[in-house]
This record gives sequence, structure tokens and C-alpha cells, in this order.
Amino acid sequence: MAWTTPRDWSDDVTAVPDGIVTAAMLNVDLRDNLTILSSHSHTGSAGQGASSMSGVTLAALTTLTFADQSANPDAAGELQRNGNDLLFYGASAVNLTAADQAAGTASLRSLGTTAVKAAAGNHIHTISSVASGSSKLGATVSSSETDVVSHTATPGGASRSWAIFAAGHARDASDTYTFKLYFDATLLATVAGITGAGLDANVNGLSGLQENPAVSAHTIKMTAQRTAGVGDSIVDATVMFREVSV
Repeated sequence: MAWTTPRDWSDDVTAVPDGIVTAAMLNVDLRDNLTILSSHSHTGSAGQGASSMSGVTLAALTTLTFADQSANPDAAGELQRNGNDLLFYGASAVNLTAADQAAGTASLRSLGTTAVKAAAGNHIHTISSVASGSSKLGATVSSSETDVVSHTATPGGASRSWAIFAAGHARDASDTYTFKLYFDATLLATVAGITGAGLDANVNGLSGLQENPAVSAHTIKMTAQRTAGVGDSIVDATVMFREVSV
């Protein structure tokens, strides 16, 4: 059975001879066409409607009401209402109307400072110093890299940072040295071409930042190496850190 274009119900003698409507006319124009509309398969032919909804836009839509299905969607691409919640199913059902869901789950967020809330765009991070430590020492330095001073400490918590500093002084004015600053085995800073000039001259500083160190023992140290000249000389140094938390 196929859709039949209804006749023109007029006084035209061709469409309705003698102006008399017959059962056969009504069966074709009403009964059969209504049956087609109730059971059609969207083939795209006359009276069947398009086989897809491509090209449909919602530009003029002002309200879209979802009937309560009293269940969550369970197939990819489904958008479904369950009670007062609207959920979309991608790899799993995600509640689009729930707020402050677990970290890592897409959801609306209220402003706040906890793990499941969003920070305001004008929020301020306050840096606080929570720990510090330092050591000072002197060592005889040769043409090999030598540990002059070190300090070992453990961060007081996770997600903190260490600001690390060192200062060194070579007593021998006739030789040239290179100073290096380390966090464990990681080189943070290097100063080369250092010459000494007595006990109070030519103090050279080094600095570095170690973000989020593991909560375990770490060693910061400064080394020195004679790169020009002869003989061994004493290098005095201090190394320190400041642990900060935001």
C-alpha cells in the first residue's frame, strides 16, 4: 500500500462526479492514507517523510521538555531525564544537572576551595613558608668536582615546593673554580669562572626551585671544582632551602 494524493474535494465533476462522495473515495483518501501514516517507515517517498532528520535545526526552539523515563540512559548518544536529573550516556551515564561531582567527573561546579569545587577567577593564592633548613661547611677542592656542603631533609607534605639557595667563597685568589647546586642528582644551577680574593670577597650565590618533591629524604648540596690554576684550596659554602605551600 502506498500514499495516494487526496483528490480535490470540490464541485469539479472529475474529482467528485455528480458531487456524490462514495465509500471508495473515502477508503482511498482517508482510510488508506491514514493507515499509511500510522505505519510508514520513512522511506522518503510521497507521504512517507524523510528517512533521517538531517538538516533539522533548533534555532526557533524556545523550550524542550523531556518526559521522565525514571531510569538512566544506557546506550551511547542517549540524552534522557530521570526524575529531576538530565543524563547523557557517552562511555557511561553522566548527570548533566548534578553539581560538584567527584574530581575527574564532568559536572556543574560551585565556587569554593575544596577538591570538587571551582576556584573563582579572581581568587588569590597565599604562599606560606612551612619549613626551612641550612648547613655550612668548608672543603679542600682540587681539579675534581668535590662536595663542599650538603643538607638532607624531608618535605612536610605533598604538593609543596623547595626554594633552594647556596653561597660559596674560594679563598685562593690565584685559581679559578666552578660551583654547582644540586637537588639529589638533579643539577639546578652552575656558576663558572669564580676566583677567590681573601676571606670576605667574591661570595657567589646559586639558586633553584624544586616543585612538588616526593615526601621522602632529599639532599641538597653545593660542589666546587678547580678549573684553572694549581694546588688545592679551601672553599667555604652554605646551602639552604625554604619549603613553601600554597
